[in-house]
Amino acid sequence: MKTEETDFSKKLECPDDFFGRFLDRAAVWLAVFGGLVLIVIVSINFLSILGRVLFSSPLVGDFELVEMGCAVAVAAFLPLCFMRKGNVIVDFVTAGLPSWMTGFLDTLGSLIFSLVAGFFAWRMCFGAKDMMYYNEETMLLQIPVWIPFLPVVFSFFVLSACCLYVAGRDALKLLPKA
Repeated sequence: MKTEETDFSKKLECPDDFFGRFLDRAAVWLAVFGGLVLIVIVSINFLSILGRVLFSSPLVGDFELVEMGCAVAVAAFLPLCFMRKGNVIVDFVTAGLPSWMTGFLDTLGSLIFSLVAGFFAWRMCFGAKDMMYYNEETMLLQIPVWIPFLPVVFSFFVLSACCLYVAGRDALKLLPKA
């Protein structure tokens, strides 16, 4: 008896169900936000270098803004990367396995990734609360450190939901077709 193989290596486009489309749109908008943050970071670097060359006076605290912006941008890109299966997968160990086994491992990996992302979001909430309570600020610009935590925490919550969704989607592919 021949079993039908499911190809888990294909990159998926927009999901068919309402919740999947909602998560996909949220991930796309977060990625757009991350791209805009990167444009601002590049502009800050450009202005700082221009000021250093022309006026011997760089922007004060430019590295603080770049650090915060990079953290926000990277976190904003993660949900879309996971929804579209854009993560790097090293499959030299699983290359010889049947597709149902690699599908099972992908599902398990998505569940574990969801737990890790949820744990990070949960603990970062407490970190942001502590930073707000103790009025922690950057050294030069004296920007409250908890402010960039908010979009990062939100991105990790969305990432956790995306991981659960992808795990469920991949688990449904493992079920035999009736």
